[in-house]
Amino acid sequence: MKSDDFRVAIDIGTTKICTMVGRIKDQNTYEVINITTIDNNGMNRGLVVDEQLVSECITKSIESISKDVGINIDKAFFGVSGAHLESKNHWTNISRPSGMTSITQNDIDEALKIASKIDLNNDRKLLHAIPRSYTLDGLHGIVNPLGMHTAELHVETHIITGSLGSINNIQNCLSKSKIKVAGIVAEPLASAEAVLSPTEKEEGCVVVDIGGGTTDIAVFDNGNIVHSKVLPIGGNLFTSDISIALDLELNASENLKINYGNIGPDQKNATDEITIKPIKMDEEIQITRRELGQILKERAAELIRMISLSLDEPHLVDTDISKFVFTGGGSKLNGFMNVAKYILQANVRLAEPRGLYGIPNTQNDPSISTVVGIMLWGIENKEDSSHAFMINDNKDNNEADENSSTFSKFIKKIKL
Repeated sequence: MKSDDFRVAIDIGTTKICTMVGRIKDQNTYEVINITTIDNNGMNRGLVVDEQLVSECITKSIESISKDVGINIDKAFFGVSGAHLESKNHWTNISRPSGMTSITQNDIDEALKIASKIDLNNDRKLLHAIPRSYTLDGLHGIVNPLGMHTAELHVETHIITGSLGSINNIQNCLSKSKIKVAGIVAEPLASAEAVLSPTEKEEGCVVVDIGGGTTDIAVFDNGNIVHSKVLPIGGNLFTSDISIALDLELNASENLKINYGNIGPDQKNATDEITIKPIKMDEEIQITRRELGQILKERAAELIRMISLSLDEPHLVDTDISKFVFTGGGSKLNGFMNVAKYILQANVRLAEPRGLYGIPNTQNDPSISTVVGIMLWGIENKEDSSHAFMINDNKDNNEADENSSTFSKFIKKIKL
């Protein structure tokens, strides 16, 4: 099979780099060919702190998966996270010919191009301009204005921008690994695309992806994204807290978290003892599972409260925030959903990625939701101007890529 038939997605996370190769199997089916995950120590809270180290990790990941798949990989879609991502909802007035005229597809395409050309500071890069709704002659909430008659046209878009320097740093890492950028995806959107159903988007939902160094948040209502944000904290803090509280190496702390961590109300074997070897002690000591759980529970509660506070925004006052969908490796901590449900007083669920065939059961896990979402964007990166622009790095800072991506069209094609 030709390499052009494949799409490559890379999630360059704080703790790991996950690379996925996929393809369109038939008209309605997407298929994963291979996935590889390696450790990454050159990032901190979603930001590059060691370009050389990150580049070496990317190269290692690409070489491994290229060998397995049997193709040469020279370009990929990648995701961007970090607190530098900013979003806002933006209204644009579109000039119309005088008099009442019918809206054509060309009118919609042109409206979205105009809406994406917003003024940005020189240190910001436009990543997405996602249409939310249209207003025709004062009538709000129009989802698809095609064929409707109007003298005035306004479009509301959800704008996501990122730090130009931070994005360029990641692109430099890819360039050193001889990988061209096919497209850039804000990771809150990627995670949402991988785990949310059309019903959840329509009824209103918050998707929360807890990674190693960041927590990505996206809010949907009436089928559209209304808010997105990245918190510079993640599952690494659970490990750090164990390390500090018990005077352990980070690797030992991570193993404790994975193998014994539980913050749920029904902790079986809570009094069972775990043997540990603190750094500054000559002898091993014992702690109980309950003591370990208390360390983790305090951090989990703080993280969940920060997620809740991040949603205290004026434009979300009328949004029904009564359901949370959690994903990402940090959300897998035993009992986390119980604590989240109690603090948020909302319906919660832990989500694995959906929408792609071929993912082995052993790998279909919340920790790969982001790369699955990036892959979905990559596979559907076709001209579809009625939906969301995804910016290509070869474009000008304020110019949207005409090869746009889509939210709702994804879901129509995915066998849920």
